[in-house]
Amino acid sequence: MKLSNAPKNEIFDCGRCGLCLNTCPVYQIVKDETLSPRGKVQLARFVDEGNITPSKEFSDVFSQCLMCGTCAANCPSGVRHDTLFVKMRSQLSDQFGYGWLLRLAYQVFTDKEKMEFAANIAKYGRNVVLKKFSNDLASGRFNLHRLPEFNKKPFRKQLSEENRPAGKSRGTILYFTGCATNYMFDNIGKSVVRILTKMGFTVIIPNDQTCCALPVFINGEVDKALSNILQNIAVFNKEDTVAIVTDCATCHSALCKGYPDLLKSMGYPDQDALSLAKKVSDINEFLFDHFRLLSPFLVKKIPVRKVTFHNPCHLRNAQTVNNKVENLISQIPYCRFIPSQDANVCCGGGGSFAYKHMDIAKQIVSKKIQNARATGAEYWATACPGCYINLSMNLSCEDGLKVVHPVELINDLI
Repeated sequence: MKLSNAPKNEIFDCGRCGLCLNTCPVYQIVKDETLSPRGKVQLARFVDEGNITPSKEFSDVFSQCLMCGTCAANCPSGVRHDTLFVKMRSQLSDQFGYGWLLRLAYQVFTDKEKMEFAANIAKYGRNVVLKKFSNDLASGRFNLHRLPEFNKKPFRKQLSEENRPAGKSRGTILYFTGCATNYMFDNIGKSVVRILTKMGFTVIIPNDQTCCALPVFINGEVDKALSNILQNIAVFNKEDTVAIVTDCATCHSALCKGYPDLLKSMGYPDQDALSLAKKVSDINEFLFDHFRLLSPFLVKKIPVRKVTFHNPCHLRNAQTVNNKVENLISQIPYCRFIPSQDANVCCGGGGSFAYKHMDIAKQIVSKKIQNARATGAEYWATACPGCYINLSMNLSCEDGLKVVHPVELINDLI
């Protein structure tokens, strides 16, 4: 996919007003115009006009973007920075490629057998090797003892494909588990299924689903992501379903926004992707909208828990969930919700960004940790497993904060 295929309004509609500078988490740290959303749009324009020849240094500039979408969400001119930067990254990838580690990662994300093999290796490293270290072990800037353990076996192999409620079913929900829940967060997955079946829904977990591929295509490797996209559309685009739920903001963003946008950009029919997008719901959004079906089951009495919240970028910017997650947490019995002043600021994870640009990422997440601690909360809820991992691995072992997914707080009361 070439930059020349981008609609010209994506490049030329930028009014250079600078509002994106105030919201870009990277620019707020580095204060370098070249690395700002506005600067990157102008560089893309110069490339399109033939005034600049891309180089490897160019690749480094466009890699220093979290792809959080905050600039696009706040742009008064409607510039779609995210889709423009994907096209720019794709062109740069075709010209200069990526390092061997990222190439390997993209191969893993787009092949289920390789993914399972890699997950088994990672499971041994995390669950066996790290347990032998008694001290606070850090790798570079990460506290690996805060890295959640891997599932003993993939979540989708732990439960039946069809999970029915005790009584009459209200309808069928398809559950897109994502890679993180399948290999690392089985407690989140079990909580989702238990909650939805208690509410009276039949939950189907399709075995043929695969990685959403967003980590692949936002880095420009759109051709590698295509098979995953088409397979997931075929598996989940069913008419007789109440909803398709996800527990991951990134997967939700891919299914709702990424798939239709990418297929259209590549010249593929996008009707099925648009049809799929209409049925997709973040699990927290779904629970908030159907809270009357959930509340009768929240009967267990426990001590009051103080909870703050980190709002994932892909939930905040890529969809229209608005404040439903915060409102859901506020309605959970025995939860005292305490907002953090920067709940809507990126955590600095951004997939591979936290590993390629550690200094910038660390400064971003350190501010968030400081503000979360200031709330006095015991639990730090977030609706994205990627954010969950990044926040956890930047907390010390002595930290009183525990990162959780909102469905875990709910499941404790059933």
